[in-house]
Amino acid sequence: MAPILAPKKIELGWKLDKIFQVEPSISDDDIKNVSDYMSSGSWITESKVTHKLENSIKSYLNRDYAVAVPNGTIAIYLSLLAAGVKEGMKVGIPNLTMIATINAVLWAKAEPVLIDVNEDLCLSYQQLVILKDELDCVIFVPLNGRTSEGEDIKAWCSDNEIILVEDSAHALGSNYQNSKCGSLGDLSILSFTPHKIITMGQGGMILTDNEEFYNYLISIKTFNRVKDKSDWHEGFGLNFKITDLQSSLGLSQFGKLELFISKKLETLKYYQQNITLSGVKIKGFEKHEVPWFFDIEFENETIKKDISEYLESKGIETRNSYPALSSQPYLKKYKKGDLAVSEEIYNKILWLPSGNNLDENQLEYICNTISNY
Repeated sequence: MAPILAPKKIELGWKLDKIFQVEPSISDDDIKNVSDYMSSGSWITESKVTHKLENSIKSYLNRDYAVAVPNGTIAIYLSLLAAGVKEGMKVGIPNLTMIATINAVLWAKAEPVLIDVNEDLCLSYQQLVILKDELDCVIFVPLNGRTSEGEDIKAWCSDNEIILVEDSAHALGSNYQNSKCGSLGDLSILSFTPHKIITMGQGGMILTDNEEFYNYLISIKTFNRVKDKSDWHEGFGLNFKITDLQSSLGLSQFGKLELFISKKLETLKYYQQNITLSGVKIKGFEKHEVPWFFDIEFENETIKKDISEYLESKGIETRNSYPALSSQPYLKKYKKGDLAVSEEIYNKILWLPSGNNLDENQLEYICNTISNY
């Protein structure tokens, strides 16, 4: 086969000789939806369009309540407050997750308890249960769309009357054995940043079936206003609203969720079938799971670094997996016990190009470039 040239992409009028690790998938339909909204004369702020988005997503996830907020970090923070997490309380979190998870815990003035992950890169049930008497709350993260022992952790938390917050920022569209991601936690959160499966630029959402949690969230995000009395307030509150402008894009994107899921699964299959380099492997997913990013695992850090630099020289952008939280200088004081699995992951895993815009020529070029290394 003749060598395949790296495709040139067109974005906003600029020619880019690069395949990005991820980029938003924005179509003409999305642009029209936002343009139509802007032409409608609406006030732009949070109103009917946002409520429609909330209702659409809560229906999809079979939840009773949904609350849109500015981003996923705020969603975790407000979920902790709604759950009654206060200063000094202990919140168990996986040692392998995006920094927002632990920063939200610190923002709430709680104490993070770092727990190692299993081979699925999710919170280890075996390590969690050891800490039964230490925890007031647990955050489970279906990292990269993998759900692992999530349902077992949910059952354990219920049995021990421990609040479970589900950080499904990566996982809209993925599934546990018996339920969808976003439906597991007492409070569950989603994120809609540009590299998530659907985007609205920025944005987050909290889902719950608990009316008390819902009422608290609505109050705290709207200055704790007295209903129908816009300048009277029942107590402290802030502005954590989003805009209908964002939600007009979010609704358009959500309407294509099943299409995006199909694309993710097709891309995973293509990578698995066509990357043949010895000593590397595409980490797998269960049939009910949908990937966020596609992770390639190496035997050691040297090979990972060499191939990353090689791919970059060929116009293929990759991204390192998250470093363990315990490796971050300002978080080392929270390291206790054995965190070996999570601390080793950064040395072994790269995330391959994972956007919904990848076409077959690009995928073929990526796979051939890796396989011919």
